Amino acid sequence: MNSAPWILAALSSCLVGCSSLHGPSRSQAVPAAPAAAAQDPLGSIARFEDMRSDGDGLLQVLAARGEERTRLRAVRALGRLPRDEYGASVTDALESALQDRAVSVRAAAAFGLGQRGDADATDALLVALRDADGEVRARATEALSRLDSERARQAVLAALDDADVRVREMATLGPARFPASSPQGNVADTDLCAFLLRDGKDPNKPSADERTRWRALFSLGRRKAERARDLFARFATSEDVRERIFAVQGLAAIPPDAEGLAVLRAKLTDADWRVASDAAAALGKHADSRSIDALCSAAQRADPVNAAHHVRRAAVTALGLMQNTPAEQPAAQEELIQTLAARNERLFRINNLARPALVSALKDASPAVRAAALDSLARLAREGAWAEIGAAADAADAVERGGAAAACAHIDASHALPLLDRLLRDPRPYVATAAADALAEHVADPVARRMVRELLANADNGLRLSAATALKDCATSEDMPALERCFESSTGEISAEVAAAVLDAAAKAGGDAGFALLARGASHRDAYVARKARALALAARPGSKLPASPPSTRRAEALPPLAWPSSPRVAIDTSRGTLVFELLPDEAPFHVANLLELARAGRYDGLSFHRVVPDFVVQGGDRRGDGNGGTTWRGDPLRGEFGPRPFRRGSLGMPRNDDPDSGGSQIFVTHRETPHLDGRYTLFGEMVEGFDVLDALQVGDLIVRVRDLPAGG
Repeated sequence: MNSAPWILAALSSCLVGCSSLHGPSRSQAVPAAPAAAAQDPLGSIARFEDMRSDGDGLLQVLAARGEERTRLRAVRALGRLPRDEYGASVTDALESALQDRAVSVRAAAAFGLGQRGDADATDALLVALRDADGEVRARATEALSRLDSERARQAVLAALDDADVRVREMATLGPARFPASSPQGNVADTDLCAFLLRDGKDPNKPSADERTRWRALFSLGRRKAERARDLFARFATSEDVRERIFAVQGLAAIPPDAEGLAVLRAKLTDADWRVASDAAAALGKHADSRSIDALCSAAQRADPVNAAHHVRRAAVTALGLMQNTPAEQPAAQEELIQTLAARNERLFRINNLARPALVSALKDASPAVRAAALDSLARLAREGAWAEIGAAADAADAVERGGAAAACAHIDASHALPLLDRLLRDPRPYVATAAADALAEHVADPVARRMVRELLANADNGLRLSAATALKDCATSEDMPALERCFESSTGEISAEVAAAVLDAAAKAGGDAGFALLARGASHRDAYVARKARALALAARPGSKLPASPPSTRRAEALPPLAWPSSPRVAIDTSRGTLVFELLPDEAPFHVANLLELARAGRYDGLSFHRVVPDFVVQGGDRRGDGNGGTTWRGDPLRGEFGPRPFRRGSLGMPRNDDPDSGGSQIFVTHRETPHLDGRYTLFGEMVEGFDVLDALQVGDLIVRVRDLPAGG
């Protein structure tokens, strides 16, 4: 079907108008758009989406007319427009799309309304809950859970009784997004617990099943629902690994009791390394000296086929947190000395129990375990770990040297600062950045404060970012000259992130100098930085007159292919083996194109995995190797292409900072389902081979190269 004639007719009938800063009002007519868009509607949609523009109303026209694919793409693009800049007319267009004849368009419209978070869409989404198609109802349920509306939250809980399991999936996840202050919070906890106990006898209340149980456990854990304590303990022994994972995480989220701690200790030997890692992390959070023996055993777990290095690392980290075992509060002032003496004796005992396991872990085959052991020794022994820290600072392995830098955060400044000064000059950014981050823990020390200010002028933007972040919660007027110079002089890669961190510090410093920097930031060349500066300035001095935001200079000149004969596949060859992914160009075309173009240019060859969080993600693809770098194939950041596809085991995603439109060359791959990332990070591929390799990856492992594979091969 040739769509050009109807588009030309539609465009010629539109009234001419222009969008205000906050978008057209509900009463404005859709304005005219260039007739050239008639010849290439998908290309026009891609260009306007990449510029975060509605094309002076063109996207609203395309969302209502033409082929299903065109309407779908236009609706997706509308849902990604920021609500503050594109207001009621975009919400209206998405509400209209809820009546589209195509299920795909209606579902996309519901998802987009949730992304925009416009509570004015509540009524339209409530109507969509009566849609004949379960996918539309599911997306409407998800969207309602993102709105600040009690009526919306009530509807989410009511959807637990929907006949379609897709709707119930979204209804069980929805309460995880409810704010703690919501009146529906207690209701949600009660309803989810009851949902998990359904026995199927009531024909009007579908039973929980393998698709909904783990989701309900996830939400209860995120909500810190103490009333789910018995359910967490029960499902921690489930045959379904996802249920065990989220049950253990639920026990980690609530205050511990004897039974819960016993369950967690037992889970240290779970057959799935992800459950065991989560159990170790939970025991570290609920520091109890009675857990030390079990953690010491886990720190020596040696079943390499089951990725035991993750368990050892988590156990070693937990041992370092045993010092946080709460002490009983003295009943009277005269008991204080005895209480302190008892605490010191307890810490001494903990150190003696844990130290042998930590010293042994310093010889572990995994550099990540060795670094974790060093950090834990420093937490427990402080200057007593000085010899081990000094030896690690001279290690050949950068991960170990980074561990030495991180350990300096826990020892006295007189010992730490000379070593940090040396490690700040390490040739590997991974080590230097770890040193800068550790320096932040000593920022109250005058020498450390001076070092932080000096880093604000460093030629390395990664070190500038660490320094600005160190001052975020403690900046004073004396820091302002260095912050101002950093703000004005930062250019190049991650300079916008540096500027945003400087603004946070300036807001904390306050005063005339702090406000003046915020006001200047309101006209920053980066749109996110300008918005942030404006918000911080108005929060500090409501009603202030600020410089106008600069016009966007972004141009979508390099577009990805908009039609693919089949989903492309790539192989990521690593030093541990090969990961194979099927990419999703229809859902995230710019991210797919970015990965392929960078791979063909060899930009991934030899880069490292700089971040591995057991039972969460592996992350790499940064040319610096510390997480503070990595540009796109075009040189400018990628816009977020958030979609409804959920993150699950082996999902390929794009890291970002606080700016949702800050994608670069980095990638991450998830170890498990991660619902808290859904709709907030771009997912652009799914793993089809190499899950054992994914489990084996550690910090410091390499991306050898990224290869195109034949379609379907």
